Amino acid sequence: MRRSMILTAIVVATLISPFATPAHAEKIFIVDCLFAHRAKDDPIVYPRQPGASHMHDFFGNKSTNAFSTYRSMLRAMTNCGMAGESAAYWAPTLVRGNGTIVTPRRIKVYYRAGLLSGRRTYPFPKNFRMIAGGVNTIGKYSGWNCDGTALSKTARIDCSGRSPGHTYVRGEIIFPMCGEMRAGRIVTDSPDHRSHVVYGSHRTGCPRTHPVQLPAIKVNIRYGISNCKVARCHLVSDMMMHASVPGGSLHADFWNTWHQRLLARLVATKLN
Repeated sequence: MRRSMILTAIVVATLISPFATPAHAEKIFIVDCLFAHRAKDDPIVYPRQPGASHMHDFFGNKSTNAFSTYRSMLRAMTNCGMAGESAAYWAPTLVRGNGTIVTPRRIKVYYRAGLLSGRRTYPFPKNFRMIAGGVNTIGKYSGWNCDGTALSKTARIDCSGRSPGHTYVRGEIIFPMCGEMRAGRIVTDSPDHRSHVVYGSHRTGCPRTHPVQLPAIKVNIRYGISNCKVARCHLVSDMMMHASVPGGSLHADFWNTWHQRLLARLVATKLN
């Protein structure tokens, strides 16, 4: 089995959920990354505080930990299979009812064009950070499915017996795509790591408070399990975030530590 997967560009509208329109179906690039490591760290929420967070699964950049800096991330290796794609992605760890950990098989990250055709999509600026998902978005912007089926609010779904390619439980998180501008610059973070970005729509675009069209990111995390009903799966963050159903706290973090020239070139050639 290959230990890395290359970045690909595809023209498949059905993969871009739930905001796909024909005008935007072709403006996409996709990154495949493998599971990198696991730790109770969160360099966005708890920088320089190792062990302060719940357990996370990290993808992409192999060095991500509580002490990571933008510079250290740029120097590190990635398992996304493309030199320069050194960004980091992480999500809470999935566990079975008996407490054993479910290791992810991979993460697939979709970078899609902005909301309105004819409007420029800006690359994420250096050191940009954001968190998406959680109990307030479950079932709409985050949820669980069997590689393409409708989103469920709970992780306790059964994907066994489905057609090849749809037999693994998958977590899906869609990130906001409208950024805030301040003093002529795109805001790279906010105290809650969420307020500097919001969701827009294909009808009205981005709101005046957050007028910058950023790449619309969707992440799909494929786990090494087919039946989470029998396994009684839940996320380690469920209790902390007061989730009403197992897996209802599904969320993910993104840290833009791409080599910026590569990201800018991909946004220019694939999304604009």
